[in-house]
Amino acid sequence: MNRATRRIQSDIGAALKEAGLPPLKWYDLLWSLERHGGQLRPYELADDTIFEQSNLSHLSKRLATEGLIELIEFNADRRGKVLKITQKGRELRKQMWSIYGPMLHERMRAFGAVDGWQAFIEAENKESGPA
Repeated sequence: MNRATRRIQSDIGAALKEAGLPPLKWYDLLWSLERHGGQLRPYELADDTIFEQSNLSHLSKRLATEGLIELIEFNADRRGKVLKITQKGRELRKQMWSIYGPMLHERMRAFGAVDGWQAFIEAENKESGPA
């Protein structure tokens, strides 16, 4: 299952790159914000995604520089921040989904078949050699 996940993520990442779009991890951060009303505190975002706090800090600064999110001071704690998705961020996330979504659905459909996992494992073994 880990191999399948890595392979699917790699293929989707390559398709995004080929389309001139950013890495898949940008999508994850933007989608998490959008799903939760457009804004979250960093620790809430870390809980909702697979990012560690240090990686999230670096990534959120990059997305803020690109104008995809805003870093807003949290009123109750001036040291704290709230990450808020911008309209530009929403638009980019939708553009990324136009590639990510169909590829993900296509790959996942194969697992619904009775022999889906076995077929995937065999295809992987043919491409990468014996495990």
